Amino acid sequence: MRCRFKDILWLTAALLMALSMSGCVSLQIEKLQEGVDVFPPPDDFVREKTSLAEVLSRYGAPADLVDMNGDFALHFRRALFRGMNTSIGFPLKNALLPNPGLEATGNLLRYDTVVFIFTADGVLKDMKYEKNTDRSSWEDYW
Repeated sequence: MRCRFKDILWLTAALLMALSMSGCVSLQIEKLQEGVDVFPPPDDFVREKTSLAEVLSRYGAPADLVDMNGDFALHFRRALFRGMNTSIGFPLKNALLPNPGLEATGNLLRYDTVVFIFTADGVLKDMKYEKNTDRSSWEDYW
């Protein structure tokens, strides 16, 4: 008669090995908004006729105020970040290697921006609006 104890021992060892190598899978989804919603300039905002008070009453406080050699600019922006991070961890590898996880990351960053440029007297000189772009228009406005 054959001893079953050896088979149970091998089965237990195989189960312990599989348990030590199995890991956890995690999925992290993030959504972050910086700034307030930015709306397109209304039709009644006309160059050289609209005042600083009208823009501030409609939009509120700007994200940036920039001095431009006598003129100045108000910059209103909203940045929307959406990201996803997936990782698979192996506990046995954690003991052997410093960073054994397998990770995949996807990010999406979108900007809504409106820029108003005023003369020193507070009269609208120029404006620019962009919605859902992948870059902030302030850096490449010029």
